[in-house]
Amino acid sequence: MKDVVVVGAGLAGLVAARQLRRSGLSVGVIEAAPSVGGRMVRTPLALEEARTPAWVDLGGQWVGPSHSRFLALLDAHGLRRFPSPHGGETVLCFGSHRCTFSGFFQGFPEGQPPSVPSRDWDDAMAALKQFQELVASLPEGHPHHHPDAAALDRLSFQDWIEAHTHTPFAAWYFAYFCRAVGFLGPAEPDQVSLLHVAWGQRTASQGDHPEEELIHGGAGQLPTLLAEGLGDALVLGEPVRAIQQPEGEAAVAVITDRASHRCRAVIVAMPPALAGAIRFTPALPADRVALQEGMAMGNCTKVLIAYGRPWWRESGLSGIAIGDRPWVELCADSSDPETGLGVIAAFVVGRRRERWAALGPEQRRAAVLEDLAAYFGPMALEPLEYVEKNWPEEPFVGGAFAAWMPPGLWTRSGDALLRPHGRVFWAGTEVAERWPGFFEGAVDSGERAAAAAAAVVALLG
Repeated sequence: MKDVVVVGAGLAGLVAARQLRRSGLSVGVIEAAPSVGGRMVRTPLALEEARTPAWVDLGGQWVGPSHSRFLALLDAHGLRRFPSPHGGETVLCFGSHRCTFSGFFQGFPEGQPPSVPSRDWDDAMAALKQFQELVASLPEGHPHHHPDAAALDRLSFQDWIEAHTHTPFAAWYFAYFCRAVGFLGPAEPDQVSLLHVAWGQRTASQGDHPEEELIHGGAGQLPTLLAEGLGDALVLGEPVRAIQQPEGEAAVAVITDRASHRCRAVIVAMPPALAGAIRFTPALPADRVALQEGMAMGNCTKVLIAYGRPWWRESGLSGIAIGDRPWVELCADSSDPETGLGVIAAFVVGRRRERWAALGPEQRRAAVLEDLAAYFGPMALEPLEYVEKNWPEEPFVGGAFAAWMPPGLWTRSGDALLRPHGRVFWAGTEVAERWPGFFEGAVDSGERAAAAAAAVVALLG
């Protein structure tokens, strides 16, 4: 019998297992997928033009200066970082207008504003000031006990946008923000709770520069390093079907199609929606069931487009582009300087992704490249390699970047995010009180769940 079984070998689960093993406890890790990593996975680019082996992250890739736990983890495993290649001008396309400017705006304005009509920009910035005042009124940590939580949770973010913006540009600016930022799924503004958007900006602000650095060789190499040493304690390709805590018995049973794993405590380190596939005995309380049924995963495909060199820099462009294009609203230079290649990471999200996913493979490719050409020029049409990762189609992930709360769910089920179910504890970036939707949130949640499970094991003796 193990002391603790961890269900899920993504970043949060592997961090929890690492901490428990360091505490001297026996641990088992059970993962439904055939490999570790969850949403943290990389793939090689087989290009002769690369000076060194070239990898791209199909999932999360960025790290910020305040991500102290995740940075410590990278340092402990000798993974080197480099500044995100943001030098140069940003491209904005809105309607028929295209401009470049030395700045950026995603949750906050930085540097030079784009050359849109002053009425449009002033409208967006006036609304942003009101949004920031709302954000500042919330506490850090989970927001559902705030005095105004119920009123804010009744509204969608779209309700707020319609009440506080007066131009199409300003309305698009906030809708784009909702579809671009990690803690928001991504989701469409009419789908997500205003409370969730404001809370996420409070606890995972873009003003803290969470995309400041990238990792040589890709972030996706870390899960394999964390899994080293687990040996036969790591079980892959074995979905958990049930978790049983019989009354009066010391052992908890974690049941798969092939085995019953006995332990003293369990950490379920997976998005709430996926945890909904597990049968619990005794049954979960109603608010936890509602959470698992209502907290949907983000609707996102990530596309990596590789070129022989980062040619956009020759025109003074940063490789960052934003706009209301038909498919790609956001893309960014993700080139590792050691390879010499040019790599753009592009995101097709929300309802755009649903329409785009219905196209054939060649049509999808042409659609993305056409948007990149509108941003950067015709050289974008001739990549050396094009890679898609359709996260909603991954059976043991179900979407990316993260899960999000629709109106009403925070106030109905917020307590269920972290509340243990007997000797079952919850982990994953979605349950974090700081940096939800980012690597840092996953690490924090894994460490906290490990500490809670270890305390229970100690009490059992």
